[in-house]
Order: sequence, then structure tokens, then C-alpha cells
Amino acid sequence: MSAPTVAVVIPVLNEAGNIADLLRDLGRQRRRPDAVLVVDAGSTDGTGEIVAGLHAFDPRPRLLLCPGAAPGAGRNAGVAAAAADVIATVDAGSRVGPGWLEALAAPVLADPQAVATGVAVSDARTSFERAAGWFTLRAFKPADAPGPVGTSFRPAGRNGLCFSTAAWQRAGGYPEALPWAEDKRFLESLREAGCVVHFAPGADVRWRPRSSPAAIARQYHRYGRGDAMAGIDRQNELITLGIWTAGALLAARALRGHRDSAALLAAAAAGYLGIFTAAAARELEDRRAVAWVPGIRLIVDVAKVSGFLAQTLRGVAERRA
Repeated sequence: MSAPTVAVVIPVLNEAGNIADLLRDLGRQRRRPDAVLVVDAGSTDGTGEIVAGLHAFDPRPRLLLCPGAAPGAGRNAGVAAAAADVIATVDAGSRVGPGWLEALAAPVLADPQAVATGVAVSDARTSFERAAGWFTLRAFKPADAPGPVGTSFRPAGRNGLCFSTAAWQRAGGYPEALPWAEDKRFLESLREAGCVVHFAPGADVRWRPRSSPAAIARQYHRYGRGDAMAGIDRQNELITLGIWTAGALLAARALRGHRDSAALLAAAAAGYLGIFTAAAARELEDRRAVAWVPGIRLIVDVAKVSGFLAQTLRGVAERRA
């Protein structure tokens, strides 16, 4: 019997500044992919021309045009066009080392029921980015050790993902209507189809965190909306909403002169933000980055809950219409 084929699928939209570096990384893999599908949702910045130009030097990268496709629809189109036994996905804008595909595909090649997720690594350039990268990737996240990933942890698309085409078919593919969180919803579908998700140590994906408070706010607002649309993480969002509601009530009482409420609010806020600040201080050498962590925690809470509430209310209104 012939060896299983492995393809890499990359959805893109206006990634002219990044796609060439990623494709060159894939060309240097120890376990070279049998195919690379770049699925373009309608780039206007020359992304397609760059991919086509690289094809002259390496026949593997293939450009698949899917104008207007949501990320899930683009990924599904790439998986179908690849016609490979095993699929690995990685987001444009990422960088991977020469052992990435070998490490990521190994669990799936050994067991087609397995799903492997890589390890996102912060490629920060500034103190703010180091703080944002720590918060997004490391803050109270499970260690990237070998073995099954707990069902409460949903690795994002930035981690990279590997699965068999048979598992993709059983799971019903990526959800095609979601503009965000399609990767999390697909992972839930894979688990429901009987797959077990594993970390793949060595399958590192270098990812540059957001570089400003406004960018972090946009990122997590979309996460909140995506979670509401996908029907996941609702418990976490409601807990955060409850914390902020309690804080608002205490603040209202404090403004009316209730000193006990002011003292309780100050203690609760210090404790809540202090947990994250202390954890960051243990893991980050950059003191400026540590100083950013409380602010990022506040931005993330407000942005994600506002996105979750906005999308939830919109869904209620659409159902009533």
C-alpha cells in the first residue's frame, strides 16, 4: 500500500506581506507536504500573484480562488481540492520551523482517529506584544505536554491543526456560515465524532500578537461574537458578565457614599487583576510587559463580553423577526 498523503491548507485574504515567508517555510519541511492549497477568499493586494509566482519554483503551492468565502468554507474547499489522506492547517501570517509538519502529522499518521494541535509561540517585538502574547497564549492555559487535550481547552486556528480527511467527513467539515470561531466549532464536531485531540510538541507556530490596545479590543470583540454564533464558551462569558455586573453595582453604591462598597470593590479589583499580574511576573522577564497585563485583562473582558452580548441580542432579534 502507498504511504498516506499529507496536504497543507491555508485560507488567505490580503496576506501579500506574509504568504511568501510561510510558503518558503513549508518548502523547507523535513516531512515535505504532498500538496499546499492556498485558498484565497478574494484578495486585492496581490496575494494570488505572489502564490502563482512561487509556483514556478515549487510545484506544491496551488492557488484556489473562492471569492467571498468565509474561513470555514475556504478551509472545506481546500480540504476537498487537496484529496489527501491527512490535512494540516495553518493560518497565513504565521511562521513554522522545518520540523513543524513532521511533528504535527505524526499522531494522525499513527492513528487516523487522532487530531493533533500545534503549539502557538509568541513572536512579540514590543513590551505590549509580549504582554498580549502571554495573555492570549499562556495565561492559565494547559501545558503543551504530550497526551490528550482536555475538553475544556479549544486550541485556536493559530495553533495549527491536523486531522484525517475521514475524520473531517465524519465531523461534517468546518461550519461555513461562521465569520469567526469556525475552528473552535469544528474541533467540537471532531470530538463529537469520536476523535481525541492531542498536543504535538515540536509543531511550533510563531504568531505575532496584536500590537495595540485597539487591536486587542477588536480581536476579542470578534471572539465574543464568534463564541455566541458558535454556541460555545457561554459559561465563561456569563461568569465574566456576572463579575462586571457585581463590580458595577458596588461602584454605584460607592458613588453614593457607601464606604464599605468602595473598600470591597477596591479589594476585589486588586485581587482579580493581581492574579494575572502575579502570574505574568513569574513568567515574563520584561517588567514593562508585566505592567501592561492588568490593562489588557480589562480590555479583553469588556471587548469579549460586549461582542458576546451584541451577537446574542442580535440573534434574539433575528429569531423574533
